[in-house]
Amino acid sequence: MKVIVKAYAKINLFLDVMSRRPDGFHNVQMIMQSIGLHDIVDIRPSKSNMIASDSVFVPANKNNLAMRAAILLQEEYNIPPVFIRLQKRIPVSAGLAGGSSDAAAVLLGCNALFNLALPVETLMTLAARLGSDVPFCVYGNTAECVGRGEIVKPIHELCRCHVLIVKAPFGLSTASVYKAITPAQISPRNQWFSDYITAISNDDVDYLCTHLYNALEELSMRIEPRIAEMKRKLEIAGAGNICMSGSGPTLFGLYHTNEDAWRNFKIASSLFNNVYLTTTNSSDLINSRVRLI
Repeated sequence: MKVIVKAYAKINLFLDVMSRRPDGFHNVQMIMQSIGLHDIVDIRPSKSNMIASDSVFVPANKNNLAMRAAILLQEEYNIPPVFIRLQKRIPVSAGLAGGSSDAAAVLLGCNALFNLALPVETLMTLAARLGSDVPFCVYGNTAECVGRGEIVKPIHELCRCHVLIVKAPFGLSTASVYKAITPAQISPRNQWFSDYITAISNDDVDYLCTHLYNALEELSMRIEPRIAEMKRKLEIAGAGNICMSGSGPTLFGLYHTNEDAWRNFKIASSLFNNVYLTTTNSSDLINSRVRLI
């Protein structure tokens, strides 16, 4: 028997930096959304822990976050070793939580494969020990994420929207972006955040698509000017509703209609190579992502 899990990527519809923490991290206030773009994570019992991937950019050893998730469960619940195979579809180092999503998939998959019957709250607590984005990736769907991002608060499910993903042909270190934040750059937009939560609750799609916000965007563009150049090219060509996801360098757009989505996809595809078009996830997709075989 084995388990196959769809590991969904995420975007940040809203990301604000609230304060610097004594532990060196930053308190953030985010609205995170899972999207249809996903990796496939195949897990089966094995004589020893092994991991394989179809991407040369992903470590095939115990440093891989997915394998660290399996080892954590083995230490806590004495489950046997596993073989993990990753089919990578989420771009690496893109601000889309590809590694975190794979780790979450291993927690969910091993929970099903070995009949641990752990509630999602327990899995999210374990996930927080692996990384800030992993608890949200366990939960999926639409959520407010605070603390360093690991505290997940479910909110009204986002109505279905189309999502354009434009992956930069270079990476950007999350640590370097947060390290560059100065106290003068921390200016919380509490009212903006409240307004966005209200718009989600009211299914106000026009507001949702046109009021994306990422407090890290200007800083990331200062560190890596090519992100700003990418966004400028998209906007000059007529692409709208463009924002950066996470700490970058990926840009994304949010659209209500299929027509708007395809128009912007064609614009982006004429300018860049790594362009994807997907949709936001529903709870039905999230609830059916784990399959035992």
